[in-house]
Amino acid sequence: MATLTNAELVAALTGCRRPAAPTEEHGLRFAFYGRMSTSTFQDVQTSRAWQRAVSDELIDGVGSVVVEFFDVGVSRRWSWLDRPEAAALLAAAAGPDRDFDAVVVGEYERAFHGDQFRQVVARLNALGVEVWLPEAGGPVELGSPVHEALMVLLGAQAQREVARARQRVLAAMRSQTRLQGRFLGGRPPYGYRLVDGGRHPNPVHGRWGRRVQVLAPDPVTAPWVKWMFSERARGRTVASLARELNERGVVCPSGADPERNAHRSGERWIVRTVAMILENPRYTGRQVWNRSSTTGHGSGGRSGGRGSGALRYNPVSEWEVSERIAHEPLVDDETFVAVQGLRVAKPAKDGEIRRYRLAGLVVCGLCGRRMDGHWVHGRAGYRCPCVSG
Repeated sequence: MATLTNAELVAALTGCRRPAAPTEEHGLRFAFYGRMSTSTFQDVQTSRAWQRAVSDELIDGVGSVVVEFFDVGVSRRWSWLDRPEAAALLAAAAGPDRDFDAVVVGEYERAFHGDQFRQVVARLNALGVEVWLPEAGGPVELGSPVHEALMVLLGAQAQREVARARQRVLAAMRSQTRLQGRFLGGRPPYGYRLVDGGRHPNPVHGRWGRRVQVLAPDPVTAPWVKWMFSERARGRTVASLARELNERGVVCPSGADPERNAHRSGERWIVRTVAMILENPRYTGRQVWNRSSTTGHGSGGRSGGRGSGALRYNPVSEWEVSERIAHEPLVDDETFVAVQGLRVAKPAKDGEIRRYRLAGLVVCGLCGRRMDGHWVHGRAGYRCPCVSG
């Protein structure tokens, strides 16, 4: 059975025996630019289609789009040079074999934030490329008082929308953590794995078939988390725990989940990793959000996408902790609190607090282990069990 093309089907419906031959487009050659922030909660094809439709309507009768640049998964706050497709557009505009005369944007707020518009338009205008906006009804003239006022208004509106959206999202995430104990994404803590938690509580998302994920103990790594808390509560040092984990060949967090920890080697335990596990209140069964955050994007974090900037750990006062138990705990509250108390330096018998500035840094020359600190002859000293034992 032969399958008709859309044009042939339309021709049949209108009584034409053959579709009309496409006419050659004349006029200005446009490069279309569009953007969407996430691909998880938005449909790329739909977003691209409506932005392109607005652009085509704007330039109808003037010219046609000959090339497209569409960024996915980048924030409007990123500069054009930091957006892959926008940077490619600027490079193409400056190239000797440029195949477009102007740039058309489907919506101001999709493409620009803050002072970006003035900088991008000035750069393109210097190359002889116009920028067309639906809000301006055509090409933008930086020297026009009307267009200058319009750009100021649109810039303020875009910044306001970003601020409002950010506050709405943060408020919702705080509420979902505190009241519902919902898992809000990210890497599951060592000792846990993600399992299906049932239908999404939002009726709309539920009808779409979306499911929630919850934390459940991992049968391989959860026993080692319990062991760490138990041994630490007995008074063992964090360094000795890391050393024994390596000696036993226990897989470390980045080794247990290499896909989510591609930036780490996954070879062995370090003292800081054990300490962070012992400080994480999620092992008490409570959900915790905002323990860390990122600023901007670029170096210092993930290579791309949201939250790829430099990582910083927030003070405890900024954490959001669920009011109820959200998943199966790996440690009871009493043990967890006792372990936290061990992190505080306790005074010795003479009332003084011993400080070991090289703790975790001095390595035994015989066995390669990190040496334990101890007070000897009125000063800090370091020793290894392979010698003292």
